[in-house]
Amino acid sequence: IKVIFEAAKETYRQNAVDIFTDCPSRERAGWLCDSFFTGRAEWALTDQNSVEHNFLENILLFHNDDILPDGMLPMCYPADFPNGEFIPNWGMWFVLELEEYFNRTNNKELLALSKDKVYALWGYFKNFENEFGLLEDLKGWVFVDWSDANQHVTGVNYPSNMMYYAMLMVISRLFHDTRAAHAAEKLKQVICEKSYNGQFFADQAIREQGMLVNTGYTTEACQNYAFFTGIATPESHVQLFDVFVHQFGMDRIAKGRYPEVPPANAFIGNYLRLDVLSRYHLSAELKENMKQYMLYMAERTGTLWESTGESGSCNHGFASHAAYWIRVHGIL
Repeated sequence: IKVIFEAAKETYRQNAVDIFTDCPSRERAGWLCDSFFTGRAEWALTDQNSVEHNFLENILLFHNDDILPDGMLPMCYPADFPNGEFIPNWGMWFVLELEEYFNRTNNKELLALSKDKVYALWGYFKNFENEFGLLEDLKGWVFVDWSDANQHVTGVNYPSNMMYYAMLMVISRLFHDTRAAHAAEKLKQVICEKSYNGQFFADQAIREQGMLVNTGYTTEACQNYAFFTGIATPESHVQLFDVFVHQFGMDRIAKGRYPEVPPANAFIGNYLRLDVLSRYHLSAELKENMKQYMLYMAERTGTLWESTGESGSCNHGFASHAAYWIRVHGIL
């Protein structure tokens, strides 16, 4: 664990020079979603969030100039995407990060600055709600995980809708908005009714002759999103949580467990898994999973990676989040 902690520190050090960045070599630019995890790492390593403040302030000071659809936030800023590309999911991650930043710092000024942008973002997503309140046919680069899960993001993508639920719950808490809370609870009920098949949550539904039909495709990443967002809990889905904790993980495929369920990747499915283990105080399981997921990276490069393999960057800012779990659980 100490080797992993040192790798997390090194990863953070090289990706927080001025604002949070992706990696030192490929992209010296700041991406939302990654920043949710790096913000936690900054607190764990420094007891403050000054770099995160600069990162979030940049996003809030972004002026659209018709580059993006009204209400959407940039996926990466400061950066230049003249083709107008954006990741709708990253806007949801911004709202989740905003709440955690506020809880760590009590910065009411930044929260006040964010309110109009947060509600404009919600307004953007309302345009994609179908008759069930589910987001359908989202525009842009819909991103869930660097795994097979991202091959099934058209139509109704349930992991994206799980994030939408989490975003609405944050809006309800940050701005004391009962309307958002009601919308979130209704969405949660619909997701559980339509996505959960009695064993797993399905990733996707598409239209067949006008009817919304699940494709039957199920991934590990989708289960991780379900527990991370609170759509599912250990109490509401007892058997699935047991499978999640004891059957899923790094060595699942090698051991022949649920081979029909494609595994998640480091960004971000595996980190969602680890965070769920942390949330429910499963410290022993968290420690063992961290060793399986990260030790080979730390020993190889002294840093933590974007993917389980070497195809992505081998020094990725979000991965410094390992320091957060180590500090919170005191497992060093």
